Amino acid sequence: MSNEMILIEKRWPESEVLALGLIPGIINRVTLYRKRKAKLIGFYRVGNQIFYGQHHIEEFLARCERKAKG
Repeated sequence: MSNEMILIEKRWPESEVLALGLIPGIINRVTLYRKRKAKLIGFYRVGNQIFYGQHHIEEFLARCERKAKG
């Protein structure tokens, strides 16, 4: 057995990301498509399906976060 670290990450299909509201403010597929094309959010493509990993969503939200002044 090797010393490899196995990462298990939650992945959601595009339809579930929208249905569950995992990304606040993005409620339709077109907006999500535009974010992908602008390379603002990462994704996995398996055949014709698009999946978003937990780290993709967390990175996107972290980049969108605004810090309070002061």
